[in-house]
Amino acid sequence: MKRFLLLASCLLLSFSVYSQNFFPNRPVKGEGWTQKDSLQMHLLNRVNQKAAPGYKLYKTDNMWTFIRLETATGRLWQVHYSVGNENQRGTLSINDTNLGAVYGSMDNYSGRFELYKTDNMYNFILLDTESGNVWQAQWSYDADKRGIVKIYEF
Repeated sequence: MKRFLLLASCLLLSFSVYSQNFFPNRPVKGEGWTQKDSLQMHLLNRVNQKAAPGYKLYKTDNMWTFIRLETATGRLWQVHYSVGNENQRGTLSINDTNLGAVYGSMDNYSGRFELYKTDNMYNFILLDTESGNVWQAQWSYDADKRGIVKIYEF
């Protein structure tokens, strides 16, 4: 399935490049775009969305804990698993806010957010690949130490 989506994405991308070379004086979006142009853009966006996963798991230095990222919204959960004790399995919310809607455009698509590990085992850097906004994400068993903080530019 992934190979099919990758092939379809490459075909749509090459068709788009060919059409740009064939029609070099194409108007900017909103200025004379046809229904066909809008459909092509919509299909290309959908193929790209399907190619990127909706969720990703990131390993922490704690062998029982992972971080789950919803790549379209930037929402994060702390995921715990256990071999023997059922009471130690579950998820805890680190961030339940749609960061793309709050700090950027309302355009939610898979692959928009990425998470990067730091040298501190409890901290990760969350990046909005569209706007460039970054947050410090911290996981913890204590609710008052778990959450995200926006990193502002100077």
